[in-house]
Amino acid sequence: MIHILLFLLALSGFAMLCLARDRHQRDLLGHKLPARTAVSLRRGGLFLLLLAYPVAGLALGWGYGAVEWFGQLSGGALLTVLLLNRLSARGAAGR
Repeated sequence: MIHILLFLLALSGFAMLCLARDRHQRDLLGHKLPARTAVSLRRGGLFLLLLAYPVAGLALGWGYGAVEWFGQLSGGALLTVLLLNRLSARGAAGR
């Protein structure tokens, strides 16, 4: 169960960091978000990624938790990129 939680934290963190970028905002939302919102998304995404580390360390032990954390970050980043690619292509085809 902890593995799912770590993956969801990583995926959510990377999704928030993705939406903090101007280009991805235009691709996915069709418009640019206010600067204050982008800063909040960036801080929230970083917070979620950093929060996953102590969660992994406390649940799995600090040695194995660090390895699990990096693995879940990699999986979350990969899925974020794949989803972004799919959604951006779909949005570009509709224009």
